[in-house]
Amino acid sequence: MTGFKSITLLLFFLFCSASLFSQYSIHGKIVGFGERPLSGVTIFITDLQKGTISDSNGQYEIKDLRPTITNVQFTLIGYKSMNKLVDPSVSKNLNVCMEQGITNLNEVLVTGNNIYSSEKFPFPIHTIYAENMRANSAPTMMGNLSYLPGIDKISLGNGIEKPVMRGLSFNQIALYSQGTKIENQQWDDHHDLGLSDIGIEKVEIIQGPSALIYGADAVGGALIFIDEKPAPNGTKLGDANFGFYSNSLGINADAGVKATKKNGFFYGLRIGGASHTSYVQGKNEMQSNTKEDEFAANSKFNNINIKFNTGIIKKWGISKLSYNIYDQEIGIIEDESSAANSPTNAEAEQRTRELDAPYQSVISQVLSSENTVFLLKSKFNINLSYQRNDRKEFEPLPDKQKELYIGLKLDGINFNVKWSSNTTKLFGLSLGAQGSFFKNKNYGKNSLVPDADLSDVAGFGLIRYDFKKINLLGGFRIDTRNINAKSYEGNNHSELDSFITLHSHDTLGKPNQAFNIDYSPLSFSCGATYFITEKFNLKTNFATGFTAPNYAQLGTFGKHEGTYRFERGDVNLKVEHNFEYDVGFIWKSKFLTLTLSGYINKLKNFIYLLNTGDSIIQITSLPKSPNPLYQYKQGDATYSGGEFSLRLHTEKAEWFTMNIGYSLLDASLKTGGKIAYLPSNKLITEVRIGKKKAWIFVAPFFDLKVSNYEKRKQIADYEIASSGYTVTDISLGGNIKLFKQQATLTLFCTNLMNTGYYNQLSLLKNIGVRDMGRNIGFKLSIPFNL
Repeated sequence: MTGFKSITLLLFFLFCSASLFSQYSIHGKIVGFGERPLSGVTIFITDLQKGTISDSNGQYEIKDLRPTITNVQFTLIGYKSMNKLVDPSVSKNLNVCMEQGITNLNEVLVTGNNIYSSEKFPFPIHTIYAENMRANSAPTMMGNLSYLPGIDKISLGNGIEKPVMRGLSFNQIALYSQGTKIENQQWDDHHDLGLSDIGIEKVEIIQGPSALIYGADAVGGALIFIDEKPAPNGTKLGDANFGFYSNSLGINADAGVKATKKNGFFYGLRIGGASHTSYVQGKNEMQSNTKEDEFAANSKFNNINIKFNTGIIKKWGISKLSYNIYDQEIGIIEDESSAANSPTNAEAEQRTRELDAPYQSVISQVLSSENTVFLLKSKFNINLSYQRNDRKEFEPLPDKQKELYIGLKLDGINFNVKWSSNTTKLFGLSLGAQGSFFKNKNYGKNSLVPDADLSDVAGFGLIRYDFKKINLLGGFRIDTRNINAKSYEGNNHSELDSFITLHSHDTLGKPNQAFNIDYSPLSFSCGATYFITEKFNLKTNFATGFTAPNYAQLGTFGKHEGTYRFERGDVNLKVEHNFEYDVGFIWKSKFLTLTLSGYINKLKNFIYLLNTGDSIIQITSLPKSPNPLYQYKQGDATYSGGEFSLRLHTEKAEWFTMNIGYSLLDASLKTGGKIAYLPSNKLITEVRIGKKKAWIFVAPFFDLKVSNYEKRKQIADYEIASSGYTVTDISLGGNIKLFKQQATLTLFCTNLMNTGYYNQLSLLKNIGVRDMGRNIGFKLSIPFNL
């Protein structure tokens, strides 16, 4: 009976809130220079996933709104995007005057709190929109994100790139897409990010362990990929995008269609992919390139991405069902010069799009349900997802044959439930629970990591309070995590005689056995933003986080292909905790925006690979060459560094913008050892010149970007230090009428001087393969109204 009363009460609140929504709407007129009405402006409310388009008179109206402060976005190609706050219960009229220009959306909307601007958060958080991200002209998403201060990438050619945030990577960074945490074997440096920029509207970047709402694994930070918004009410839209890259004869293309009915039903479909042959390396200063050394052999990659979503937007809330399948084939670049079946560098071979072993085939699928229910002025979010990551690695056999060397299948279910109080009040509270249940299974010839069952159930809370000049934000999180596995070494105890160690040490010791380990760590965060003046604010934040050892670190036992080392896990590894202190400030004026942040990140029980000094030979394998034996170890470590950015802009010279970004990092083990995967300090300088209109172009621009990377002196014993280098990129373009549509055309040239260099985080520098040379191409985006 009690349960029946609870359900009745819940339905009563839903009914009341729905009846309240129907009373409120906003309307207005949008004009440009000289009070000229602007048609085709997109007006969108992210919190409600609801929008419309202005008519020929610049008029618009959005109905059935909530009686609370709402953030409204106004966007139009060739105009500076705007964000306005309005309370429909107080004022229904919202007129806007838009300025022409090339500035993109302001960083106002943040996933955790939809009406907070990024400057109110006490820790570094950035939003980069798809049009900004792709303006960098790299052929991959991580390549474009790595221009940002504090963001870098570990790379194995262009096909395998994974994020590094403030020197941390792998499972120390949380990935979110389609409203769910993505699990796709991020523990290995030879595994790609596994996410495409197709159908992505923006990426929210949270640096440091303060993103408790996204999972305590984010000791380095979180990357949240947010899908494109639905079409405005009563419209059907589409677009097509195409890009060409001369260096790899690469093609990136996608097309999508989306529609929203007047009754709130919406759907969207997007199909795209990429195909790149082996890339040409930058110029070797010691000698001119020849046919034998110009290609990065087998750096080809092909992928196909299909996204579909459907849902309903009603007064009571939003429900969305999404499906995404991402099929990748990625060539693996290895030093196979001594192998009889090694790939040839001949141009005909490297310019074909068909892949020969060794290569990876990875199919990632995510089915997710995202739901928001409004209760008066609070809301519930309930997200569920099913994920499958099927990863295969093929190794070559004689006569162009191949074998399935490694096969990994990861299946899992995620849930995320969150309640948020009224975001317009001075005091705010969010409470939630998350859970994930995953199963990893080997099915290839060889096994590097064990079969494993993983479960994680967590509860969290976020509290904020906004004073007149101070915003306070804090949170806590408790996890219960279990890993149940049996080491591959333990599974093959009878075969241990086939392994021998060289030198006098008995490093191999006793084999790891089956293990069932529980972890229950607690994490918290607290910080404040102090608005000293209208132009100047100060941020400070202290946060903790944790990363539990993954099943690779606990139970791996075998030769790591491509690294030429034998790795062994340790079931006795403890939870990796970190304690980070952040401080920063933002100063804004009419012509200058200056941002500076610094941090100290102390990690207890930091997990790293250590060369034991021994070598190991597997007698049953060919060739019988020894491999150095590496063991996973733990020790305390300290990361410290900071990011600096400067944006120069002035109303008197809107045609000119300069951006400067600098990031530096230092890290060391308490025992004095060296830490791997530390990026170079970098300085990125960008100058952009634009006009309102020139010839047939609207908002034309010219962009010059110069990237300076310093030499990293502190490296691990299995790394090679890269020299400092400078790379120059240029691009120009604008909006142009094409087939009665306002299309966007960009021409670009990256690595203009064809510089031959090794990025510090490139895994190819150990075998003498340089990064990509000069790359000329274009990108074309064509929207169309159906």
